[in-house]
Amino acid sequence: MSKFGILAWPGFSTKKDNPYNYILYKSIEEENCVVYDFVFSLKSVIKYILNVNYKVFHIHWPTYVLFGNNERKANIRMNILFLFIKYIKMRGVKVVWTVHNLEAHEGNFPDLQKSLANFMYRQTDGFISLNKPGLYIIKEMSSNQANQRYVHLAHPHYKEYYNNTITKLQARKKLEIPEDKFVFLFLGQIRPYKNVTGLIEAYNKMDNTNTLLLIAGKVHKDMIGVLNDIEVNKNIVLYDSFIKDEELQTYFNCADLVVTPYDKVFNSGSIFLNLSFNRPTLASDSGALEELSTVVGTEWIKLYKGALSADHLMNCMRDVTTRLEGKPNLIAFEPKIIAHNTVAFYKSLFL
Repeated sequence: MSKFGILAWPGFSTKKDNPYNYILYKSIEEENCVVYDFVFSLKSVIKYILNVNYKVFHIHWPTYVLFGNNERKANIRMNILFLFIKYIKMRGVKVVWTVHNLEAHEGNFPDLQKSLANFMYRQTDGFISLNKPGLYIIKEMSSNQANQRYVHLAHPHYKEYYNNTITKLQARKKLEIPEDKFVFLFLGQIRPYKNVTGLIEAYNKMDNTNTLLLIAGKVHKDMIGVLNDIEVNKNIVLYDSFIKDEELQTYFNCADLVVTPYDKVFNSGSIFLNLSFNRPTLASDSGALEELSTVVGTEWIKLYKGALSADHLMNCMRDVTTRLEGKPNLIAFEPKIIAHNTVAFYKSLFL
């Protein structure tokens, strides 16, 4: 039996920065599928106009075409994408879109973004939402044609992808952090939308001195001046560098609690990264995370309403210290299960 072909944008090329796609498509290939990795360029467009071996074009972040500072060039790229999608659809290819974000985190060209979103919501045959509440929002935003279909498919965990063998004591020694400190961790690129400044301000108002805030990740150029202006606290440690895959276990196992202080959370792969290292998370309240908290256990995902405060940090620290045991239940997020259900959704579009 011939393999079912999928053109994935992106497929495996983002493995270094975000292994989500790599994990998903490696498992999909085990479902008697072949995955072609699409990286947007005129050369790739021509290549996959000529290639007729795929039945589905699976898109994750269509705003990739709007990179750079030249609006005219971005508009040209966007229209090339439009023509490519229209052409392959005439050939019978189905377009699937995993809607990771309802709006770009840091987008240029708002008019082009609006045009791109309108096109995608009209032309997509199958929508995937990584959370159930998102399905209703996506349905409202799409043209909701009779031939458009929608499904909730969860984000896979990362448990088998990253090494996780170092102990808490070893991690603390490596980072020269005292054993008796309660460590709050923020890990990831430090960008404006991630609200790291709000986390620092809340932490600075805490009374408990036997704590430490560990911030690990490359500081974006737009944040350098902002971080310099924030009050210095000897219990805040900043590692301004890209954290390599092999280093992740050191930072996670050093921490008692990971704080994800984003103001808006539609989907967050970082939450699954925290859980994959068996670390509880404090995050902003949202429909998506309420659902996830219910599945994995409310002791593993602690939610706060409004702006992050010192009280939120204190209360969560108290809960983690006195109540947390075992590991989060991540069975529902096994990559093989999600891959199987994804392929089933692909095939349902042809029925």
